[in-house]
Amino acid sequence: MYSTKGHNFVKTMLRLLEERETVEVVSDQIGTPTWTRGLAEVLWEMALLGCLRGVYHWSDAGIASWYDLAVSIAEYSYELGLPQRPAPIFPVETGDYPLPAKRPAMSVLDKTASWRALKRPRFTGDQHSR
Repeated sequence: MYSTKGHNFVKTMLRLLEERETVEVVSDQIGTPTWTRGLAEVLWEMALLGCLRGVYHWSDAGIASWYDLAVSIAEYSYELGLPQRPAPIFPVETGDYPLPAKRPAMSVLDKTASWRALKRPRFTGDQHSR
């Protein structure tokens, strides 16, 4: 999840692109980056329905590796002039990158029940390129 507040991957990448000569990002962990405001809006919409029971998953549409997301962040921020000279980003595998906790290779959620409950079409494609 990412937002304008707190610590998150987007803000960390923006800082690293500015500070470092090169940046290495894991390319074999796939997930769905989710904007906190969008999640909050969906939670509010679900609460207003009042009749939902059970477990509902939600995240934004599309999938991306951490590397894919980092490249998108770099490209978009460069178009906006931030930073002036972004560091090149290199993909690395999870086994080559020291992490304090083991991470799943695929963490994409099945959102079918949520889409049905909210009467939304099933989204496809990559919305994380922007």
